[in-house]
Amino acid sequence: MSEGIYEKLRALLDTHPVDCPPAPEITEILKILFTETEAKAALGLGFRPFGLEEIAQRAGMKPNDVSKHLEALADKGLVFAREKNGVWGYALLNAIQIFENPYRKGLQDETIRKLTPLWKKYRSTLLPELGGKSTSLFRVIPIQKKIKSVAEILPYEKVYEMIDQAKVVGISHCACRELEQNCDAPREGCMIFDATCTYLVERGFGRYLSKNEMKRKLREFDDMGLVRQVNNTSDRLEFICHCCSCCCGFLSALKKYDNPRAFTRSSFLPARDLEKCVGCGICANERCPVEAIEMIDAIPVGKVERCIGCGLCATGCPEDAIHMERSVDMPKPPANYMELGLRLLQEKEKVGKFIEVNTPQFGRKERR
Repeated sequence: MSEGIYEKLRALLDTHPVDCPPAPEITEILKILFTETEAKAALGLGFRPFGLEEIAQRAGMKPNDVSKHLEALADKGLVFAREKNGVWGYALLNAIQIFENPYRKGLQDETIRKLTPLWKKYRSTLLPELGGKSTSLFRVIPIQKKIKSVAEILPYEKVYEMIDQAKVVGISHCACRELEQNCDAPREGCMIFDATCTYLVERGFGRYLSKNEMKRKLREFDDMGLVRQVNNTSDRLEFICHCCSCCCGFLSALKKYDNPRAFTRSSFLPARDLEKCVGCGICANERCPVEAIEMIDAIPVGKVERCIGCGLCATGCPEDAIHMERSVDMPKPPANYMELGLRLLQEKEKVGKFIEVNTPQFGRKERR
């Protein structure tokens, strides 16, 4: 029975816009994270919150039993839980969130030690598949202080303003750095917002910050040369990742697996003042996270097709010889998560499956 129920759970995860492709490693990962009974309860979930009665009927279990298992899964960071109008709702998280959340506490316990080699191997299956044919899950936000004209910054690129719009903000450990442990960049580097923040902090996976604290940390992470990535929507922030090239799975998707669909580059490219440039090579050798600059005869030459527009070359230049200019007419990000998800589902040709999974009363018999 066990192999079958875990394959059903993987297949359910795979209906999400974030794929969960088959591989021996993901089966072993799900076995570590979910008991068989927890997996059965999870099969009653969709990717939007349902109440206990609906989940219990879909899973073929008693509501009290389902409640106990879902609370255990929420405490493990595998199921989203929220209370609305006095009623608890639960939803399944996607494959990336199921990877990230157990690492957010920054612990290296027995469970993490078992998961780490499996996730490292499964990355080679998961990362090449991130994103759709033309739509990305994430996007790069450039560091604003080196953009030539502040008027060029669009509302969805103004990070400070978007922080101010959030109801609550917080921070947790970066799952990629906890997994790889390849550098000394801050482990606590994943900023979280609103409902996601509340869920993660209340379940012990992060801590609240004041908005001023978050802005101060943004400046610190900029100085450290970390790439700023956010959710690819224009309405609000769900997260801000501060990524290093040696650990980040999303940057690895581009560098190691040649998958440019994992994230969208920013709308800015570096412009160089060669009269100021002294040929020190810091931009190429120390700051660029994707090897998009080559030193030729002591002159930095940018590879436009590879540049992600992060602005780290500009902020790291000791001669102030680089600034960022809007030079590519990038499409506006999807308006919200609904539009982002629909685009990805259409490009992956699985809209119907996703709608079925998230429709009440679906699969009450088939998914038991």
